[in-house]
Amino acid sequence: MVLIGLRVLVVEDEAMLSLLLEDFLTDLGCEVVATASHLEDALKKASSLAMDIAILDINLGGVFSYPVAEVLGSRGIRFLFATGYGTLALPDNLKGTPVLGKPFNQTQLAAAMLSALTT
Repeated sequence: MVLIGLRVLVVEDEAMLSLLLEDFLTDLGCEVVATASHLEDALKKASSLAMDIAILDINLGGVFSYPVAEVLGSRGIRFLFATGYGTLALPDNLKGTPVLGKPFNQTQLAAAMLSALTT
């Protein structure tokens, strides 16, 4: 599968969901290079770590993760949003970004990641 060996950054402020994502990603053969639950930490990791793809929660404790998406985009790193808000919450410059609706399962995660890697 295309996902095996991918290095992934997980940006999620809910600890249980972050752990679930890590488990799903490990089962898919991915390597979680880092996790972040706050915008500042996510920005630091997004700008400095080597990764192939990132999964971003849109709302990090009341703060949008869009600046993280912009950093990743400037580095040519693919990403997707995992959110309960759907695509309506996305600003115009991020419309078209793959969105994984919460709640999700491992199959839906894999499909969203593949979509992000091919768009």
